[in-house]
Amino acid sequence: MTSSENERDPLEVLFSEYLDQFRRGAATSIEMFARQHEAQAEEIRELFPTLLALEQASRPTLDASSSQASEISSLISGGLQLGEYQLLREIGAGGMGIVYEAIQESMQRRVAVKVLPREFSKDPVRRMRFLQEARMAARLSFPNIVPVIDFGESGGRCFFAMRLIEGVGLDWVIQRLRDNSEPLVSSEVGEHFRIQGIPLQGDDPEADDDDSLACEFNSIRSQEGAAEKPAEKWQLRRDSWRQFARIGIQAAKALQHAHKAGIWHRDIKPGNLLLDEAGVIWITDFGLAKSERNLSLTASNDVVGTLRYLAPERFDGKLDARSDIYGLGLTLLELALQQHAFEESARTTLIRSIMDGRITPPRQINPQLPEPLERILLKATATKPSARYATAQALIHDLRAFAKGEQVSLPVPAQRSPRRLVIPWKPLTIVLAGICLLQGALLWHAWKKDKGSVLPGEQAAPFQASLRERLQALDGLYEQVLRRDLAHDIRNRTTVEPLPAYSIQHAALEHLLILYSRASDEAEAAQWTADREEFQVRVDLLSRLKGR
Repeated sequence: MTSSENERDPLEVLFSEYLDQFRRGAATSIEMFARQHEAQAEEIRELFPTLLALEQASRPTLDASSSQASEISSLISGGLQLGEYQLLREIGAGGMGIVYEAIQESMQRRVAVKVLPREFSKDPVRRMRFLQEARMAARLSFPNIVPVIDFGESGGRCFFAMRLIEGVGLDWVIQRLRDNSEPLVSSEVGEHFRIQGIPLQGDDPEADDDDSLACEFNSIRSQEGAAEKPAEKWQLRRDSWRQFARIGIQAAKALQHAHKAGIWHRDIKPGNLLLDEAGVIWITDFGLAKSERNLSLTASNDVVGTLRYLAPERFDGKLDARSDIYGLGLTLLELALQQHAFEESARTTLIRSIMDGRITPPRQINPQLPEPLERILLKATATKPSARYATAQALIHDLRAFAKGEQVSLPVPAQRSPRRLVIPWKPLTIVLAGICLLQGALLWHAWKKDKGSVLPGEQAAPFQASLRERLQALDGLYEQVLRRDLAHDIRNRTTVEPLPAYSIQHAALEHLLILYSRASDEAEAAQWTADREEFQVRVDLLSRLKGR
């Protein structure tokens, strides 16, 4: 094993090994592989099916971006014709295909055409699912949804054509705001298109939409008494909180329309939300959408979508409208903070973080972010679907109230809320810790007094029982204070991620560590090996959580 492999997540290394066997056709079953690696068997059984499904789903994309991309590129140079569409050049890749700028000859207009890998046409199930999903997407008609205008097969490839939107993805917006402290203005979007060579076309049907960014900016300029219409239609700063809310409102309106039609997007992320020069948000890539009426074509472990933005329930094969709300909430959170909600690069670690809901409360990262907006973001990205907004319309209601400067009555959520962590558990912490320490001190004093003759059997039982009661009390304290599953953390303690040094939980770690350590020392002095090991496991876990 190389030094770089030593630094990787052990499960990531094992999965690479299994994947290599799988690609060579020499892989055993996941269950057999788990038995061969007993130390990680439980996690292998839990994570490998999802990782393998992701790998199989991504293989066509990898092919399309390499050999198939080269093949298409060579054809484009000679003028590739895909049905009535003449492909001009590549303008994007990802999401199970490559997007090209094209000319639709019958209408003599420029459009965007997404070409999927050949595997979709070769595989009857994939082909049927693609055609079905394309039909659903084509039925969606809403101002904030990029319309699908055509779909079909040509030259052994499935494709669908969309309106060509003069917009940049929110992933580009996030990076631009992170890298440059100057405000992003509407004309910069147009300039970006001119640099990229993507033609600006079409009108601005939603330029005067009350939820567009232009509405907010023009309102501000009007209040300032501008005599002429400003050259810029809108601007975004790193702290444009109300503008970020307006972006969320527009996207949520599109999702609400799709959800009412029984269609879920499945891949809401910054790159699939386009911001145009008029300040209008467009959701694209509804070609991956799924109808609740047609679940039979998709396997239970279907995890189509971008891993970093998948809702936790997706890893269990579950999906509904709240999964899209989670993706939008995560997108808005990253837009507001200009950084990923999950920074992990290893897939196994990333999946664990998503499933455990390890999202740092936004105001711990940027205290300037308004508390009402934080509450909205935390509710939208709650780990449990039942704790999220039930509908996109409910999210719109709160975002609109915030954007208008009105009261947001949303209560502070129990999950990941600093306020809930500061107040309720602190008295309990002091009381339980005091009881544990007092009881332990009194009994330990009595034990040491008689230690000249080691107390055997029944005489030692009360002291040992007291120590074990302290273990249970401290374990309960761990779960209440840290809001974590202790059993899960113990199983995964070798790969557990340290808590942020500035978090409230991190401050409580030291106190818990002292209590566990003292109890471990007592068990060692009494030669109760099994009890000492129980405490020492927790000492090791807490040390890792502290980053030691």
